[in-house]
Amino acid sequence: MCSNPYSSFPIFLLSVFLLFLSACEKISIPRLGFESESEPRLPLNITYAFSDSLLQSTHTVNACGLPYSVPVGDLIAKTFMKVGMKRFQTVQAEPPVGQATGAPPDGYRIVLTLNQFAFDPVTRSGEEDRFQAFVDMQMEAVFENPQGLALAKSPLMYHQKVNLWTPELSGQSSSCATAQFDGTVENAAESLAKDMIGVLPRLNQSVQSGSPSQSMPAPAGNMPIATPPPPQPVQVETGPSVQFRTKLIDANRNLVLEGGEALVLLIETTNVSGSTLPSAYVELRGTPVLVEAFKRVAPMPVPIGELKAGEKRTAEIRGRLGPVIESMQGELIIGVILSEGLPPGTHSIRVEIQPGPTPKKPTKPTR
Repeated sequence: MCSNPYSSFPIFLLSVFLLFLSACEKISIPRLGFESESEPRLPLNITYAFSDSLLQSTHTVNACGLPYSVPVGDLIAKTFMKVGMKRFQTVQAEPPVGQATGAPPDGYRIVLTLNQFAFDPVTRSGEEDRFQAFVDMQMEAVFENPQGLALAKSPLMYHQKVNLWTPELSGQSSSCATAQFDGTVENAAESLAKDMIGVLPRLNQSVQSGSPSQSMPAPAGNMPIATPPPPQPVQVETGPSVQFRTKLIDANRNLVLEGGEALVLLIETTNVSGSTLPSAYVELRGTPVLVEAFKRVAPMPVPIGELKAGEKRTAEIRGRLGPVIESMQGELIIGVILSEGLPPGTHSIRVEIQPGPTPKKPTKPTR
């Protein structure tokens, strides 16, 4: 009696599916929706005002071997609205996103601007259609009361390494996996929206505790009625969480970098905040030949690790300059990235770069 040749086909399909999952466990997939939030709704009514520069922001990337314009501003606005609908009592937006005007009588108007967006591919992992990239999104939120007074300003910063899968467009494919790029922007915007919402309870508490009393003593005689002072702006963030110093050392210590020369970059970082910083990283930008000198030796960004309050730590990054054809002025921009807290800005080191010494040709022995 012959067995059914199709009886094992479902098992074969299941095996293929499991192998596919195991192969893709470290690759980002497009966002299909926002996860359900366990945090309670805040009893606040919010109006968003997205700046024109934010809404018009786009970023062109290489997707499937073709240029693709990521609608950064549109994705940020939609994501902030979606997160707000889950966390606020009501949320609305001013034109062109919505029809609201000003802050609600019992809430806040939040003006959102996008200061920087960068998407920098750094390495490819194995196949050419899979690579890692750094996503850098820097925004600013200004909180206003119903009278239009700015109460606080809070920076919002996101810097993460992401894994992307972007297959090349081929004769067998009819579309490009651009949802990978859109999902990456949505992830960053969702993180910043939640960071911004985390500021509001402190702001609301400060405004309520600092508001003038409703019961004031009656004025005596013809003395003018004293007008209570307006509430002062609430400073949500006070200053950078770390301070750092840098020093660049070349092999012969003549302060002139030569092609092929070994380099050492020292970064001394001090946590000047009153709390532990979970993680910090060193990021390098600037003249490509100078940045590549360190990327050839050490993966970027370079981790510093956890920094306790008041702790000081020195990171040593080694590099080697590649071939240099002609003399030039180089600039190395060093930044410290924090998982939380205000970043300290950047340091810039300017140096002279020259071709390396020409190797001497071996002389033939004379007979």
